[in-house]
Amino acid sequence: MFEINQTWTSTGSSGGLTPVYLGGGCMDAALYAQASTLASTQSFAFQTAQESTGPWFTEGSTSIGATANASAQAVLRVTGPFLWMRPYLHSASTGTYQLRLIAVG
Repeated sequence: MFEINQTWTSTGSSGGLTPVYLGGGCMDAALYAQASTLASTQSFAFQTAQESTGPWFTEGSTSIGATANASAQAVLRVTGPFLWMRPYLHSASTGTYQLRLIAVG
């Protein structure tokens, strides 16, 4: 059994963040996202692939609403198996995002 605790920081640009290898096939994972002072709603996805270069498949997606003076949070839970994973931000929205993947296999 293995466990992964990976974090990313983003400033709101759209696109995929750096992929992470999940060892011998991850079975359960949660992707947590937290953002502060968003100008507009931000959508993000949990993407997986068999290779670090893709092709990438969206396993789930959700959004975080615009905030004025407080942080917003969301979580995606996904069941594998999968080998590579990355968060993907769908649109550009000014703000700082903290994303954390917790996975076991």
